[in-house]
Amino acid sequence: MKVHILSIKYFNLFILIFAVLIENESISQTKYFGGFGYLSTGYQNIDIKNLNAQLKIHNFPELDKKFVAMGGGGFGIMNNFVLGGEGFGLIGSEKSNQDYNISLFGGYGLFDLGYVLYSENGLTIFPLIGFGGGGIDITINEKKLVNFDDVLSNPKRGSNLSVGGLILNIGMNAIYNIDLFDNERNSRGFTIGVNFGYTHFLQLGNWTLFENEISNGPEVSISGFYLKFTIGGGGIRKKESFN
Repeated sequence: MKVHILSIKYFNLFILIFAVLIENESISQTKYFGGFGYLSTGYQNIDIKNLNAQLKIHNFPELDKKFVAMGGGGFGIMNNFVLGGEGFGLIGSEKSNQDYNISLFGGYGLFDLGYVLYSENGLTIFPLIGFGGGGIDITINEKKLVNFDDVLSNPKRGSNLSVGGLILNIGMNAIYNIDLFDNERNSRGFTIGVNFGYTHFLQLGNWTLFENEISNGPEVSISGFYLKFTIGGGGIRKKESFN
């Protein structure tokens, strides 16, 4: 398994910066509590250059590396710490040659930890570090239309290939709360937001064909930058301590 050393260095740098930010913010007398839930859509880059190289050798069209990400998640906030999870499906490209259709889909789920750096006037900003799992599926099927008897007499008309692994995520989230109650200390109501960051995929094991392991598969990776937009609801309240 090839590990992208440069990506790991970026993760280590982010974790160091994250720890420094928390250390500096921990002396703040303002603490935040609350939570948000949301639906999200956006785009996600993934690394499929090795897969496209093999597809080209076998006269299949190359697939796009930009995917539509759709999903959602939720976070709780306690004493400025953010704890939650999120999951996304990745809708990829569908291409075809003279005889076959080929499509690529993926998905991942994450457990996230973050820390509120700013929350004023309805705007809350926090970085996140996430860890979870994900996978990629390729479906290849024959374009020729057949009837049920044809399928039974020759079932070798398509393939479903899958590979899975671990996902690491670093990101920055900004959520704006459209306050319905006009409360200076508590902000709650509808939310809109944006988050951007980078995911890194550590492939585990070989590709499988209908759950049977196969060898010599290309390395693929849900590694790349993403940009997502969110809509949901929730609230955050401010608690100030005095010495």
